[in-house]
Amino acid sequence: MSLQDELDKIRTLPSGEIMEDITVQSTAPLSGLVLVKMNHEENALPWSHYAGAKYFPAAPGDEGPQAERIEIKFAHQLVTLHGRNLDRLITDVAERHVARIPECPEHFMETKFVRYMGGPIVTRIEVASRSGAAAESTP
Repeated sequence: MSLQDELDKIRTLPSGEIMEDITVQSTAPLSGLVLVKMNHEENALPWSHYAGAKYFPAAPGDEGPQAERIEIKFAHQLVTLHGRNLDRLITDVAERHVARIPECPEHFMETKFVRYMGGPIVTRIEVASRSGAAAESTP
């Protein structure tokens, strides 16, 4: 069995679906960010409306699958990502190099592959309208 076959086997969910990876491109800033929820709902947000991001580390002793979070502010929306190893994602968000962020089921985080690789895992995505966003938006 090849390494690719092993990875595909690990990434296959009990339902038969394949988990998507977070898509990061280290080229010039991208035009938009697509957020993909487990229910297949997708939100597309233009990076031209990006107003900043902040990383919140896990509280001491909190090892839960939603212990860390990143808040990404757009002109009219606030995106909150919950998960683990999100500190590895904040720089790419700040540089607008992230094209796609899928939600990942919490049980997927327990696989040996995920623990070994230590990459960012987003277990919940929230998209909310920002109240007073027009007054707060920055160029």
